[in-house]
Amino acid sequence: MKDLIMTILTAGLQLVILATLGYVINYLYSKIGTEKTKRYFDIAKMIVRGVEQEFGVGNGADKKAEAVNLIKKIVGNKLTDEEIDKLIEAAVFEMNYVLNLKGLSTTSKKV
Repeated sequence: MKDLIMTILTAGLQLVILATLGYVINYLYSKIGTEKTKRYFDIAKMIVRGVEQEFGVGNGADKKAEAVNLIKKIVGNKLTDEEIDKLIEAAVFEMNYVLNLKGLSTTSKKV
């Protein structure tokens, strides 16, 4: 019974993550265009992975601040703070989703 509940909760969490990621990407597409969004999202993913490796587990606020600074350095004033925030959120959601699928997430090991 406990395994069934965990499976249902995991599936529900994955649906929420995918829906949120889809909403964020669609919002960005409408604001800055498809090609630019893809390019900026790729940049954000690389930065988020690099910051995650540098800072390790925890330190969420420090990691986000570092990611924001690096993205601003790379793209200049082409994105608003809100757009940068959404790109980082989407990149983190995707990274966590992939890690959860592969069973490598620290949160999935605690459950």
